[in-house]
Amino acid sequence: MAEKTDSPDVIDFAEARRQRIHDIHDARLEAMRAAFTRALPLPSKPAAKKRKKTKKPR
Repeated sequence: MAEKTDSPDVIDFAEARRQRIHDIHDARLEAMRAAFTRALPLPSKPAAKKRKKTKKPR
């Protein structure tokens, strides 16, 4: 019987390197975003301002 020889998949090292660098930069960017969010949180919905009743002059 003849055995089937599967040729291994061709690995594109340049593409693999680009993907790893992209993942590293992406993780760094997420860490920076998290740090900014902790340091400068975005304001939530503005609270309803309570108006003081002014007395009408007589």
